[in-house]
Amino acid sequence: MPASDRDPVKVNLLIEGLQDYISLGAVHGDFFGQDAAHAPPIPQVQKQTLDMIRELVGEGLFVLGVPTRRRDFTAWDLPLDVAIAKIADAYVKNFDDRWSWTNMAWMSQTEKGKKLALELYHSDDSEHFDQATP
Repeated sequence: MPASDRDPVKVNLLIEGLQDYISLGAVHGDFFGQDAAHAPPIPQVQKQTLDMIRELVGEGLFVLGVPTRRRDFTAWDLPLDVAIAKIADAYVKNFDDRWSWTNMAWMSQTEKGKKLALELYHSDDSEHFDQATP
């Protein structure tokens, strides 16, 4: 998927992040699509998923961690490269064990991410939002 095709996914995740935490499984699903028969190859989806997480966290729009039972969020205290390696270990190396990776990593939107998401959502340039929603 060319970089320009990733932008709608990024916008969608930013806007979705206004409502809730985003799981690794949700990011994967955005790249995999609804129809398995027409989905890109899994290694391509995995690369796009990991690249998108790296981009969003690297830009300070989200932090990685896990939600708690009380709906709080516990951020990981790990360098980004270590966190991505941890995710890749579960997601790529053990992909067949979907239960082990789908909810192992989550993203929580930062204030910077919320600000950008609200700008995109309320923007007169609805092209971004229209492309990001199914």
